[in-house]
Amino acid sequence: MKKFFVILIPCIIGVVGAIGVYFLFFGKGKEVKETVKLVDTISYETSSIPSVTDGSIVYVELDSLTANYLMTEDLMAQLEEKMKKLDADFTNKQKVFQANVRDFENKANKRLETQSKLAEMQQQLAQDEQNLLQLRDRYAMEMEEERGVMQRKILQSIMDYLKEYNKEKGYKYILGNAFDAKILYADPSLDVTASVLDGLNAKYKAENKK
Repeated sequence: MKKFFVILIPCIIGVVGAIGVYFLFFGKGKEVKETVKLVDTISYETSSIPSVTDGSIVYVELDSLTANYLMTEDLMAQLEEKMKKLDADFTNKQKVFQANVRDFENKANKRLETQSKLAEMQQQLAQDEQNLLQLRDRYAMEMEEERGVMQRKILQSIMDYLKEYNKEKGYKYILGNAFDAKILYADPSLDVTASVLDGLNAKYKAENKK
């Protein structure tokens, strides 16, 4: 019966490797937070609003703005909840597969099934392995797409609000400054992040009755 194990062992190793990669993406605790967060949450003072001349070019610190936007917190919570559900589903299917592998090994060692039946079981286990790999990839792609949609929703919401915000302010440009932005230097006196964040969160609270 050893010939069955020669073929099956690589299958088992393949799934274990796949599961390892999976939990790098769907792991609980720090790993989940590192995967879904847009930026590190930083405490940002919202009390001071810079005095600038009408028609000036101003900017917002985009990382700080998105990190402290209430919409970001809500969407991240929804995303993490979905990730937990996918994690639980994958874990359950993984346990079923492992139980089937143990059952196969037991029957093969004790010769409780015919060679043709063991060959059939082995083929099914190989198919189950492929199904797990495909499920892992599908879940990873699904969560990556969800994360992209979340980011676009947040950015679109900010851009929509800035149109309203600027009706009163009348700035010529409101630039977005970030770590990888093309703005190499910005005078702090032109930073209107606090003002925008106050208005953005106030609007979000009103729309969501928080």
